[in-house]
Amino acid sequence: MTNNIEAIGDTRFYQDDTHMDYNKLYTIDEALDAITQKKYGKDVRYALRVGLERVYHDAQANSRDNNLEVARARGKFDTLSQNLMSINASADAANQKASQLVNDKVDKNGAAQVTWAMLAQDAREQISGGKVAVVGNNSVGEANIVDGAVTDTKLDERMGFGLMIAGRLLIDATNSQVELSNGSWFQVGKRKASANQTLTAPLPKTGLSQYVIYNDETRSLYVKTLNDISNIGNRETILAILFNGALVHPQSSPFVKTVGLKVGERLDYVNADWGTIIQGEITLDLKTRTIRGRKKDDFIVAYQNYFIHGIEEFEITYEDDFARLLLFDRETKKFQVVGMDFYDDHKKTPIPKTASLLKIAEIYNGEIRHISSDNNIFLVNQETPRKQNITLERLKIDLQTKRTVIVTLGDSTTDGYRTSDYSGNTLENLTPKPNTYTEILNGIVNGQKGYGFNHKFYNRGFSGKTIAWLKDNLDAVLAPITEKIDYAFISMGINDNVYEKSNIQSFEENHIDIVNRLVAKGIKPILMSTQTEFENYNRFGSKINSIADTIKKDLANELDIPFIDYNAGTRNILNNSEYSIKALIPDMCHFGDLGHQKGAEFLASQLIHQTVVISESSKVGYQNNKVVSDLNYSDFLSDEQDEVKFIERTDGFDLEGQLNSSQTKTMFEVSVYIERPSIVHYFGDNVIVTSNGQSLSDGAVLDIGFYRITAKNRPGVASKFRGLKFTLKEI
Repeated sequence: MTNNIEAIGDTRFYQDDTHMDYNKLYTIDEALDAITQKKYGKDVRYALRVGLERVYHDAQANSRDNNLEVARARGKFDTLSQNLMSINASADAANQKASQLVNDKVDKNGAAQVTWAMLAQDAREQISGGKVAVVGNNSVGEANIVDGAVTDTKLDERMGFGLMIAGRLLIDATNSQVELSNGSWFQVGKRKASANQTLTAPLPKTGLSQYVIYNDETRSLYVKTLNDISNIGNRETILAILFNGALVHPQSSPFVKTVGLKVGERLDYVNADWGTIIQGEITLDLKTRTIRGRKKDDFIVAYQNYFIHGIEEFEITYEDDFARLLLFDRETKKFQVVGMDFYDDHKKTPIPKTASLLKIAEIYNGEIRHISSDNNIFLVNQETPRKQNITLERLKIDLQTKRTVIVTLGDSTTDGYRTSDYSGNTLENLTPKPNTYTEILNGIVNGQKGYGFNHKFYNRGFSGKTIAWLKDNLDAVLAPITEKIDYAFISMGINDNVYEKSNIQSFEENHIDIVNRLVAKGIKPILMSTQTEFENYNRFGSKINSIADTIKKDLANELDIPFIDYNAGTRNILNNSEYSIKALIPDMCHFGDLGHQKGAEFLASQLIHQTVVISESSKVGYQNNKVVSDLNYSDFLSDEQDEVKFIERTDGFDLEGQLNSSQTKTMFEVSVYIERPSIVHYFGDNVIVTSNGQSLSDGAVLDIGFYRITAKNRPGVASKFRGLKFTLKEI
């Protein structure tokens, strides 16, 4: 075997351990030196490559070799023909540019080739001699004015009527003051303006027309009268007009509130003027919801300075008393009844021109409003108004006495987002929700002893929705439910951003609108606070509870309808349950299956009258009238016939159920809601005790929740039962 010079470390070669620059094209000499001196194989191989590349490069640049010459001709292109095509294209473009320059040039004898607009300002001044041009009459048209050239400062002084689109304008005639809230927005023409602070201004008492004005230049609020109306300028927006103790403009707005003022007639819903019945008779039968028009020699409708006669008698039946209009068509001389549009829909949907229509009357919730004489329009079969009997106690009674249909209206916490096999509700169809509090509650209620009416709870929660959305879509939400609805739970708020002041007023008004519409449909509304959650990002759990739920509680009191504090109940579950928080509410906002189960159990405690609430250590025996039993005991029975007997106090109980029967009977049953985890003991002999149908051992720990605890006898032996004791478990 021969020795390898490289292997034995010949110092003449491979002593340079620095790496080559792999992006550099070295010279031939540099490449040759690197081949013999670089220590690492990758550097030697790169030197070989770069040496060959340098030879090719130099030959291409300097050699007369044909192949190399063709390579130079190709340039950056793959083929010579591609390069030639590129050259030809560039030549064509140059020719076209030259032709264009020829066409665009100004000829010596050319006419109308240089326009006034092409001249610079100094050239124009030289031509005019620095003098102002005088334009003749009718010489400046719209086309002569440059877009944007006429600014506000060049316009004649003129007033603008503003439209409030957000916020609140309070006109308080009682205290002689107007107030524009911070964050209010209004529009006049194409201009929009807003108030960045709450502004107030005095409202003097006067017999003249008054104009509430906002100046978007000085950002100030003030009131002017008819005496100085001519001085209203183009930066002043008229927000309201008052005359003779009435609000004349705007005639209807959700953002304008008044105190001590009459409000003008509403024209929001139909683009029609008021007409007056001056001869004839119109009756509204409230029981049959029928409007009848009868002649008295003739039927005459007056409009401004005109009257219309020759009108035929009519009879119209409508569906309900909620938001109806009686209209008269001047062209056809026919009456019609139409529904009013909701204001939000009115803003979104173009309203067709109804120039031929006159508004005769407005009908709402059993009342009629008109400007005709009461001798021409009047009510028949009017029922005496009665206060709505909407209480939680009434619902508890209904659940014990008749089939009751309830719908839950809410957001994703009702819809069941995060429950197993979740599928979101749709407007068009009903979706099964077996793991949501709604349907779990349905099962608990129907499972109570004596509640054999097959009650039905419908889940109509929609993820991500607000109370404003519910207001706009209420009819569509209820439409798939074909049977009569008795009660509606309204539980919205986590998506409404009520911690922003600007949203509070609409949050309240939308709730009121929904409540009124439900009542008009014969549905009893119940407000329910939000399910507790503890996010601290886009939603703020504490503020939702402290603001949205407080508003709903106050509204319930104001509207005299029930309020269920679902937030308090579910908050107690999260704070005190022995189940893990993640098992109850896996994403910090939406309950999972277990959370919905516990939420339903809390609601059951609010709806089932027989529920015994365990909030501290306590006992439940036969003396508690919420206990039900198959045993006979009564004042009508003798002591021997009574199956529940007085005994010497035993285990703290004075009564004992006694039964010796070959049949199985329920000796003792009670529904309890445990607010804190508790240890339960029962006292008796030869009994079988269950909780929610499952065997219950003496001394078991029951978590927060609803439990139906039942004690049954053992057939064929003497069975005794005295009662239950609950002891709060130490935390």
